[in-house]
Amino acid sequence: MKFETLFYLMNENHSVVEIKICGLPADTPIQEVYHWLSISTETKKVEKLSFVSMDEETVKGIKFNVRVFENAELRFDESYGKFVMNNDGHILMNCSEEFIPEQVRVCIQEYISNI
Repeated sequence: MKFETLFYLMNENHSVVEIKICGLPADTPIQEVYHWLSISTETKKVEKLSFVSMDEETVKGIKFNVRVFENAELRFDESYGKFVMNNDGHILMNCSEEFIPEQVRVCIQEYISNI
C-alpha cells in the first residue's frame, strides 16, 4: 500500500508522522485515510494516535499547528514542535519527508501492512 507523508517531526529518540494512505476509495472514512503515528526510535514501537481535533494558534506572531489526540498533544510551527504523550514530552524538529531514516520508513511500512 502506498502512502504520502504529510508531516514528519523527530528527535534522536522519537518521531511523529502524519501519513495519508493513497489509492483508497473516495468514500473511505477519514480516520482510515489519515494516520498520526508515534514511533520510538529505540524500540521501533509504532502507536497510532487517536485524533480528536486540530487547530491553529498564534503566539508572539508565530503560527502554531495544534493537534490533540486522546492521550497526546502536538504543537508545532515550521521549525520545531512539542509532543506530549502520557506525561512524556519531546521537543522535535519539523523535517521534510526526505529526511525520514530508513528504519522509520520500515516501521511505517510494517504498520501499513497490518491495517
